[in-house]
Amino acid sequence: MNKLLFFASDFRIGLSALLTDELIAFHQCGIDIFAIAGENEQECGLTERVKSRNIPITRIKGLDCHANFRMLANTIKEIVVKNSIHIVHVQNNWQLALVAYVKYKLLFKHKIRIIYTLHGFRHNSVWKSCIAQLVIGFALFLFADKVICMCHYLKKKFRLLSYKIVLVPLGVPFTFFTEKLQPLPQNGLQMIFPAQFRHGKNQDVIIRAFAEHIKRTKDDNSKLILPGAGDLLNVMKKLVESLGISDRVEFPGLLSKEDIRQLYLKSNIGIVSSNSETFGQSIVEPFVLGRCVISRPVGIANDIIRNGVNGYIYNHEKELTEIFDNLYAHQELICQIGENNFRERNLFNWERISRVYKEKILSLV
Repeated sequence: MNKLLFFASDFRIGLSALLTDELIAFHQCGIDIFAIAGENEQECGLTERVKSRNIPITRIKGLDCHANFRMLANTIKEIVVKNSIHIVHVQNNWQLALVAYVKYKLLFKHKIRIIYTLHGFRHNSVWKSCIAQLVIGFALFLFADKVICMCHYLKKKFRLLSYKIVLVPLGVPFTFFTEKLQPLPQNGLQMIFPAQFRHGKNQDVIIRAFAEHIKRTKDDNSKLILPGAGDLLNVMKKLVESLGISDRVEFPGLLSKEDIRQLYLKSNIGIVSSNSETFGQSIVEPFVLGRCVISRPVGIANDIIRNGVNGYIYNHEKELTEIFDNLYAHQELICQIGENNFRERNLFNWERISRVYKEKILSLV
């Protein structure tokens, strides 16, 4: 099998937690992998996790800053040639440009195939999204050999590239996989939506629907937790106050992944109100933990949610209120749905995904 060069960092982040999980899973699956990343790391301890598994990794200063293009490209070129690498997996457009340049410089001397994972394209702004789709689509048409989309929702956005696209979801950290289903709270609707407070995440839709539900049903048990930070945080706090439900909605701030996991375990419903998602970690994390999932038809939601079986899909605020009312009146449904999701959790197990990657991607490039 050809050696794989894997970009494990992202713009202004450095070595990322998600890509570290993916890197380790690929290595454990027997893929001959060599990683590169910028000098920073998203969380303390990520570098040590990689090194403790004897995964070769080179840190390149400035890799995640959009500057010094030629210097970075030459560094990557040296790594490719020195390590006899013929497959490169990139995570963003900057990395694609660097490797495309390297591919051009090595033309006829050293063949390189490029894999690109489509993570995002400014999808919460309509006009920016359209422009980004055109630009990214053209770049992928020219330079990428295979494009990984994480769900059908995303694949449809780039349907002209369907001949290059392979569907492979992202995984969920192993700490989310428990041997037994952790009991779900049975005191009403205990809901959570971790997300940035910015345009397109629409926490206000959940807040208003929840307030209307309380008004209609006199529900005095249910609560809503909204972790995260961002420009619209204070706006949402004022909305909660104006609706008179300050004692029912919590804003715990920006939390670690482990803190989020603990909050999921104290909840029985994961809820998503985004305009768009390229995948939707806030959809799959509660799913894996055996919680009911309520989501707009974004990201991977339509791929895994069947109404009343794995959760509920909604489009409008009124629909969401009606779902709240129904689940509050029939709380046994929440537990049934959670059990169904827990049985299907291995869809997002990194071990399974690594095997799919090995079979569907590496065998094709």
